[in-house]
Amino acid sequence: MTRARKFQVAICGGGIGGLTAAVALSKYPDIDIDIYEAATKFSEVGAGIGVWPRVWKILAHLGLDNDLARVTALKPSYELSDTFIFRKSDQPEGVDFYKLQTQGSFLRYHRPDVLQVLMDHLPPSHNTYFSHRLRSYTQQPSGKIRLQFENGSTASCDILIGADGIKSSVRRCLLTEQASQAARMGKQKESERLLDSVEPSWTGIVAYRALIPTERLKAYRDAHPNENIRVPETNSIPTMYMGQHVNVVVYPISSGKLINVGAFHAKEELAGTAFDGPWVTNVEKDELLETHAHWEPELQAILQCIDKPSRWAIHASKPLRSWHHGNVALLGDAAHAMSPQQASGAGQAIEDAFILATLLGHRLATLENVPHALSIYDTIRRPIATEVAERSLVNGRLFGLQLPGVSLDNDPERLPELGEAIKENWKWTWSTTLDGAVKEAVRMLEAHHALKENHRRSGTAIHRESVPYPPPSRAVFTNVMSKSVYA
Repeated sequence: MTRARKFQVAICGGGIGGLTAAVALSKYPDIDIDIYEAATKFSEVGAGIGVWPRVWKILAHLGLDNDLARVTALKPSYELSDTFIFRKSDQPEGVDFYKLQTQGSFLRYHRPDVLQVLMDHLPPSHNTYFSHRLRSYTQQPSGKIRLQFENGSTASCDILIGADGIKSSVRRCLLTEQASQAARMGKQKESERLLDSVEPSWTGIVAYRALIPTERLKAYRDAHPNENIRVPETNSIPTMYMGQHVNVVVYPISSGKLINVGAFHAKEELAGTAFDGPWVTNVEKDELLETHAHWEPELQAILQCIDKPSRWAIHASKPLRSWHHGNVALLGDAAHAMSPQQASGAGQAIEDAFILATLLGHRLATLENVPHALSIYDTIRRPIATEVAERSLVNGRLFGLQLPGVSLDNDPERLPELGEAIKENWKWTWSTTLDGAVKEAVRMLEAHHALKENHRRSGTAIHRESVPYPPPSRAVFTNVMSKSVYA
């Protein structure tokens, strides 16, 4: 028996967010999925990726937990876990000053390993098209969306999900579409604001990233026994080496074979200015060593073992007032690219994908009410991701020893206060779940359907202001994230 197709979804972008959306939507057999990837194959830039308990629960629900468990030596736990060592290192002798303990483990992966697990879970029914970078789309009066790609090909779909990263073509088209609509309504300032939101903004942060073979650092340690260098082992606690406006995060991945290194240098006064040069480029390690010349030997030993780091100018999306327009929605970095200082960028993309798939896969979701389903997705997810982005910037300042009102160089005994401030700002990642958001999204969809049915029976028209839920607000974040998985 041939199944009835509810609608056809096109996903632009085959990164972690896009493929998670594809896997989540594959649970609904009446949805057809096409994936369009700009590159010649699925690939992930970057090195390490962190998974907190909040996100792990989603991945387990999607059936990815067993395969993900095979690509890391760490085992997921909801017990009290040693998660980070905070160490003041911008001095000749470093000092550990705080151990971050969390209710649940912080799992660390090599990004390509996570991407491979997602690829392995894509059903054969999904169509994948490589070398397809979106140029533009057009929402047609018939309800179909026409896609035009840089290679000259075209396609169509009922729903378009833009998961095409920080330089998203879908975001550019969506905001341009919204700006044109605002201009037609005489809202010129709104139109200009929308167009100004197309391009991401530099955060003032530059990150140096690298992977080191663990054996190389061991050899360096053995050749320099007097320096007392600690080598991250398979189950070592990640270390955050901290200095003024600089932090270096170091932890093992790939079952201890590799060491992930990320050095973040912040000049907050430059936030919002144009970055001079390519956003991502390889540099000589001397550039990194020079900036850490006065730091402790242990950190310098780690940096010495780097071949050639990549340098990233960390950009972020400007906060948007809407992630959707018509039958088009944004997801992941296309919607909310953020600084990586909460290790939550990929996790937020996974949350987007799960909420969006839950709504589109719901029995009450139809072609007629797709725009409303996407507005619910926007109402639920946008306030949360916006606050996570803000919290990430706060984490960055704290990692750079910027505790408001305190000079930690002159008052080092107050360093534990910094650790407590970081824990308070970060604890939502292990003390909350997405469960409340999922329930609220479904409730909103079902309430709207019930309202429409009542209006249909009574013969009256339904107006948008009659929809029984509040507009997006920060309260959504507070309510949804107040529920603990351990309660």
